[in-house]
Amino acid sequence: MKGFQLDAFFVFYIVTILAFIHTAAGASIKTTELRKGFSATPGQVNSEFELLLADPSGLFAFVFMRVGPTKLDLAVVHLPSSLPVWRAIPANLANWGRSTTFSFDGNLVLTDKSIHEGVLWSSNSTGGDFLVLRNTSNLQICLSSDGNSAVWQSFDQPSDTLVQGQNFTSMTSLITPDRRYSLRIVGSHIALYMEFGGRHEINYWRHSPFGAKGATIYGVVQPLGFFGFYNSDGSKAELLPFDSFDRGYLGFHRVTIQNDGNLHAYFWDNDKWNLVYTAVSEPCGLPGICGAYGLCYPGKPSCFCMINGTDGCLQTDSGDFCSKEYSGFSVLRRSGVTVEYNELMLSVRVQSLEECEKICERNCTCWGALFAKTMNICYLMDYPIQTVEASGDTHQGYFKVRRQGGGDGGERHRAATAAVVIFMLVFAGLAMYGGYWYWDKRRSRSLRLQLAGSSQEMSPIPFKDLRSMST
Repeated sequence: MKGFQLDAFFVFYIVTILAFIHTAAGASIKTTELRKGFSATPGQVNSEFELLLADPSGLFAFVFMRVGPTKLDLAVVHLPSSLPVWRAIPANLANWGRSTTFSFDGNLVLTDKSIHEGVLWSSNSTGGDFLVLRNTSNLQICLSSDGNSAVWQSFDQPSDTLVQGQNFTSMTSLITPDRRYSLRIVGSHIALYMEFGGRHEINYWRHSPFGAKGATIYGVVQPLGFFGFYNSDGSKAELLPFDSFDRGYLGFHRVTIQNDGNLHAYFWDNDKWNLVYTAVSEPCGLPGICGAYGLCYPGKPSCFCMINGTDGCLQTDSGDFCSKEYSGFSVLRRSGVTVEYNELMLSVRVQSLEECEKICERNCTCWGALFAKTMNICYLMDYPIQTVEASGDTHQGYFKVRRQGGGDGGERHRAATAAVVIFMLVFAGLAMYGGYWYWDKRRSRSLRLQLAGSSQEMSPIPFKDLRSMST
């Protein structure tokens, strides 16, 4: 009887453990496929992201990713590091709440009724039957008839990151979440740009693969640790090595355009991301590092201003000098300044600094000029002035400073001055009139008091006594 009780207890213990393992395993099962008709709303959990779909290996996940305290974006996340390797980046971020819905009907759609009734972001795809996340981090919409054929994939629409095995072509670009900096392939070279909206941009870094044969190339980050560039026929143009190249590191590599506009490559060593490549080695070579009209000294961690504004250096990220609204400007001259990327700028050979300044002064699309006196070359800036770098006395800087407030600069300034003068005259007139009115009122009161005093001296008898006297 005693042995039976022990056996029964043992069986009960084993069953309990197995049930617990089954429950835990069931809780850890992740969805690896979303079918047409799926929809989801973010929950109220205070987490960094909420999982929608996982790849079979469990290395990547498609999620609602929290952006700040209240907003969200759709993202593919590298789970060991919680780093997004792809984001939708809609123009307006959705709210983390019940008003937001992600749905799949052959097309990926993100909406938020609290913002407007329309679509915030869409994959603009049709005909897909299911959504799957590959172990490469590639999010794909596929057909049931051919599960390996994608009608849409995130690899064709990268955000700020390129992962190994992902083609980078002239039809794609990397862009920072604020859409200020981008990496693009233009012709036979790869280049970094700073965007201002409209027609203004700075090309501040460029790399031309030396083996490019024609006008079209494409790039692929390779697991051995290099950025490979290839001609349209597949032949090798160049292998741009990272620090991890030829070290036997077969881990995961990525290339990311950072928020400051620099291009970095990283290697994941199963514990942390290691920086293995930097495109712009000198921070002063980044045009936005110190902001508009900023001054950067190589090797120093601080930024300075060539001209002060209401909030740090003067901000002029928009507008031009070609319309009447922004035609007025003053001039800032600064010696010993240049930019790292002057070889990428429009340049002309001149005889003097004065000639260089005149070329820019007469051109309404020109914001400034750099004169290299050792070579008599004038570098022209056709974009709002950004960070310049201190460089000794071999360069002279000429910069336009647009007058704030719009309109013809001189006329607006004179009109504003006249308005201030008129206001001051009117105010002074009102003040003088008010003073005169107050003085006149007090003078009248004083006279009345004096008259009353005189009457009392002439007739000191009370009023009732005068009445009695009359009788």
